[in-house]
Formats: sequence, C-alpha cells, structure tokens
Amino acid sequence: MFGDKFYKKLNKLMPWQQTLFSLALAERMYPNYQLFSEACDFGQAQKLRLALDTMWQYLVQRSMQVDLSAQLEEVESQIPEPQKFDSYGVYPAIDACVALCSAYNSVVCRIGDEAEEASKVSLNCVAGFVELLAERELSEEELYEQELVEQEMEFQVELLQRVAQPRDEKVIEGIRELATAQGVSNLGISLDS
Repeated sequence: MFGDKFYKKLNKLMPWQQTLFSLALAERMYPNYQLFSEACDFGQAQKLRLALDTMWQYLVQRSMQVDLSAQLEEVESQIPEPQKFDSYGVYPAIDACVALCSAYNSVVCRIGDEAEEASKVSLNCVAGFVELLAERELSEEELYEQELVEQEMEFQVELLQRVAQPRDEKVIEGIRELATAQGVSNLGISLDS
C-alpha cells in the first residue's frame, strides 16, 4: 500500500536500523499475540516477551553476549498453525511472530529486506482486521479511508523517521516507548481493556 518509494527508503536502512524498525512493529503487535495466547490457551506469550526484551537490550548494549539463533528458534516454536484454530486471532498472532522473526533475521542471516517484510506484515494485519470488521473485501481506496489503516501508515512513517536517526540509546528507548503505545496494538487492542 505504501509503494516503492517507502520501501526503497526502508531497504536503504543500515542493518541495525532494519532490526529496530522490525522490532518496533513486533512490539506494537505483541498484545495481539498475548491476547490470542490467553484466549486460545496456546503457546507461551512470555517467551515472545523475553525475545522482544532481549532484542531491545541487544540493540542498546552492543557488546551483549546472547545466542540470537536460539532466541529465533524459541520465537518460531511459538508460531501457531492457523488450521488448528477457529479464532481469527490466530492471524494477528502469526503476524506478530513474523515481524519479530524479521527483527532477528535482520541480525542472524541479514538478507536486507527484513524491515520491508515486517512493514507489509503489519499493514496487512491491519487491513485484514478492517476487512473482517467490514465483513467484505475493501478496495485500496476504501482501506486508505479506514482509521486503523491510516494510523498504521502514520505510525510507520514516523517510525522510519525516528529509525533514520544516528544510533543512540535514547533514540532506541524513545522508539520502544512509541511502539509500546501504552499497551495498544496496531489493531487498537489493549490488554488492559
């Protein structure tokens, strides 16, 4: 939905910036996973929480010794199989895992399009949810008019601007705060409500 211009900017980010962008989107989607995990009694949300916290810490403390491949395997073990669940919540839960895997992959195997993958997953997650609520497929123009889609695109544009700044602990902590969004996910879901 963003188009080539946005994704070209994302793909030009330095590796640590791609990690940070993907991680921020995964952080923002985490409530979707936690809610699904609790509602469907699947997986261990705390393992995803630990993987998120570990990567945030890794970005701040570059000398930190951690087995990122093992963390990635833990995240992958928490991905639900959609055919085993009747709940729509399985899809946003999978999307949260995919975004987090993108963050880890941007360090572990570095292809260079991890931020773009996380961006598309997060935006498609929102678009799918909006269509579920509308009970029909929406045109691209109709999707652009939806408040949640608008908020998602605005969030990603702001995130890109912040991630493009020089590496600094305060910048990273500010991005984490932005992504945490007082516990509200990209779907407007809050664990407190």
